[in-house]
Amino acid sequence: MDIKKTSVASSSVYDALVKFLIFPNLDQSEWWEAAASMLARMLSAAHYNFHQQFQYLYLFATHVIPMLGPFPKSRPGLYDCLLGGLGSLEFSQNLAQSQSLVRIAFEPTSHEASTGEDPCNRGMIDQALRRLKRVSPSLDLQLYHRLIVDLTLSDDDERALIDANELAGRPARTQSLVALDLKDGDIAVKLYLYPELKSAATGTPILQLIGDSMRKVDPGDLFSAGLAEVEDFLRRAPSTLQAYFLSCDLVSPAVTRFKLYLADLQVGFDRITDIWTLGGKLQGEETERGLQMVQDLWEALEIPPGTRAPPDRPTRPGDPPTRLPLLANLELKPRDPWPKLKIYFPLTGLNDEMVATALSSVFRRWGWEDHASTYVENVASYKPDLDLSQSSDFQAWLSFSYSIKTGPYTTMYYH
Repeated sequence: MDIKKTSVASSSVYDALVKFLIFPNLDQSEWWEAAASMLARMLSAAHYNFHQQFQYLYLFATHVIPMLGPFPKSRPGLYDCLLGGLGSLEFSQNLAQSQSLVRIAFEPTSHEASTGEDPCNRGMIDQALRRLKRVSPSLDLQLYHRLIVDLTLSDDDERALIDANELAGRPARTQSLVALDLKDGDIAVKLYLYPELKSAATGTPILQLIGDSMRKVDPGDLFSAGLAEVEDFLRRAPSTLQAYFLSCDLVSPAVTRFKLYLADLQVGFDRITDIWTLGGKLQGEETERGLQMVQDLWEALEIPPGTRAPPDRPTRPGDPPTRLPLLANLELKPRDPWPKLKIYFPLTGLNDEMVATALSSVFRRWGWEDHASTYVENVASYKPDLDLSQSSDFQAWLSFSYSIKTGPYTTMYYH
């Protein structure tokens, strides 16, 4: 791919759209100025056609930005999203052998979350999903309506935390995120629910909250076998590995995928191996081949091993590479007795140029010639004013999964 052609294409779409965009307030205008040009470059680098680039930039301007809340800058009491980076917004890019797909993730956020009227930002998620339902009528909200009750705070829960002064020590109070896969001229919507506050309010462990909520929405036991394996694995795992949050595709409950996310405070390849093999239960060619590729990434990225402290705030520029834990998700599909594994490498604190160069080398070893030859240039083009040789927080997370059918699959999360 010719990076010059990419820049011209993305610039023409961006310039054509921005000429007639008028935002109703300064916050929305600042969101556009800070993020839209990067999104335009990502779409172009991923070979979205001209019409799709225009379509998704318009979606971002008219539907996503109004749901982002106050623009993140130095203001006393401003609501702090768990994502880190650019406040309540995160762009990511899925890479496979023959494809690249762009994703927008965000925490629907109201101004009331910063004024004290909605201290746990509970009010905006419903408005956001109803708005997205109008944009994409195929969006199915059944799972949202059923899971939100069991995994996020009720009025009584929130009042109990406030009365006990439990919120003061929790700078990040995120309970829900939404992610939009920009695919085929439409959006595929994923819901992420973080039960940490619910657990604090009720005294119920996060794993129990997630397991109970999944069983309630699965009367046909489509996910019961896979969930049982996950619960058994976590019962046997060291205490450094804990359930973290849950996501699902907002489609019919009978065909959705649940993903149970784990965080491990002990960072090392031995812990990755234990998670990847589900404590030794997952064996065979697919597991072994995938683990070899995971090891290739681990050695190339040079993430410092060791014990991490539990994260107490979103990441910030200048954070060291020893701040974040390992993440993983265990994907459960209907009637599949075994979860599919995905590992998340924490990259915050690692030099961005080193990370991009290392990944290009790995992609070449995998036979991904197109990605190998363009990745460094593309990443540099997303934020032209950023010197990758001096930055260490732009490429924040890298996820990896593998199947014999589709090969390796990675996602880079940018901050």
